[in-house]
This record gives sequence, structure tokens and C-alpha cells, in this order.
Amino acid sequence: MGLGQTMMSVLAMGMLATILLTVNANTGDNNTAVQMSEYRIMAASLAMSTVERATGLAFDENTVSSDIAGTSSLTPALSLGEEPGEIDSVESTFDDFDDYNGFHKSVKGDSLSFRSADFRIWSWVDYVTISGDSVSHSASSQTYSKRIMVFVASPFMNDTLRYSTVYSYWKFR
Repeated sequence: MGLGQTMMSVLAMGMLATILLTVNANTGDNNTAVQMSEYRIMAASLAMSTVERATGLAFDENTVSSDIAGTSSLTPALSLGEEPGEIDSVESTFDDFDDYNGFHKSVKGDSLSFRSADFRIWSWVDYVTISGDSVSHSASSQTYSKRIMVFVASPFMNDTLRYSTVYSYWKFR
């Protein structure tokens, strides 16, 4: 075998090694992307579950068992949150939407059953004013609309997911 053939063989081996390293790096990057997507899907599910539970409750503490005459009968903005007898991280004790103001919960992952991560969930509720397609915070008074913002974070994700929805009080006569 001549010098030219030896050089071609060495060059071919170098190209093969480069291709193998590139394929291996891309496979690792793809696995990371898949795992990140799985964690984000789980976080989105936790956030949406929290939003759905909140919107399934009464609009306000004063509307749990009766109707109200006007916005002045609603809970003042500074008093939004859990009432006596309700526990922050125990959602089954909540009876109205604004009990989720200041809500905090940790969800521990279970790597034995499925790949999962630890998540932190927190939320706040405020009164909002809706004008056209814009929603703005209403600091001065109660309104017939409240907004919940739910945040989900995990040490396995590089960002915090934020979900919000507006819940309005309706009375039909």
C-alpha cells in the first residue's frame, strides 16, 4: 500500500469519526429537547388543572350561597385569598375562585412510575377591567371579573410557565 492510499485511509477514518461524533451529539440534543418537552407538557397540565379547579368554584365568598346586588358586596381586593378554615396548599378546602390568591403547592416527581420532575405551582387573583380586547388590573374597586395567574416552575425547566384566565360573575333572572 502506497503513501497515497495510507493518507486516504487516515482521512476516511477521520471523516468517519467526525460523522459519528456529530450523530452522537445530535442524538443527545434531541433527547434533551424531548425531555424538556415532556416537562413542559406536565407543567402545562398542572397549570390548566389549577385553572379549571378555580373556575369550577363560586365567583366570590359572598356568592357561594346567594346572589349579590352589586360589586360593593364583593370581597375587597386586599382581602382576596383564603378564608378561615381554608388551607393554602389543600385545594379541597377552597369554596370560591379568589381563594387561589397566594396559593402555593409543590408536586414531587415519581421517577418509579414515569419520568417526571418536581414542580412548584403558585397563583394570584385580582380584579380586572375588560375594555375591548384588553384586560387591565383594577386596583381601586371590585368588578364583576377576576383574573387568575398560575405559574409553574421546575429545576428541570429553564423557564417558568404562566397561564391566566378571566372569570366573570353572571346572574340570570
